[in-house]
Amino acid sequence: MRKDKHEANNKGGSRKIDTLIGKDSAFTGNIESTGTIRIDGKFDGEIITKGDLVIGESGVVQGKIKAENITIAGKVQGEVEAAGKLELVPTGNLQGEAKMALLVVEEGAVFQGNCQQFSKDSKEKGKFLPIGTPAEQKGQANSGQTQR
Repeated sequence: MRKDKHEANNKGGSRKIDTLIGKDSAFTGNIESTGTIRIDGKFDGEIITKGDLVIGESGVVQGKIKAENITIAGKVQGEVEAAGKLELVPTGNLQGEAKMALLVVEEGAVFQGNCQQFSKDSKEKGKFLPIGTPAEQKGQANSGQTQR
């Protein structure tokens, strides 16, 4: 059962954790990583990772955070920046400034502060739905018929 509880708390499921600050640990300083980080203890400082960051239910973070995707189930106070998704689960509490491409705040979560949403890649904007005009579609259909 303990394993199931841990998997439920780790929203990533199969996500590989490269750095872990355990429930009974406290860390003050800076962490730079390219992998996934999970904080279940107390952290005071700056975290920069190209991977994901998970703040567990018992996690308390104060400082500056920058990661690809951030999931908050514990308490965070400070500046948060997610290049992708910032997710606050029902037990999550965020106080401060947040910048992200996508924000998910589940029922029960607390977010107090300011947020700014930015596009993940401005080059991708508007390229997801290429739609031709009806005149172009008719022209393509007719040219297809004349070639037969």
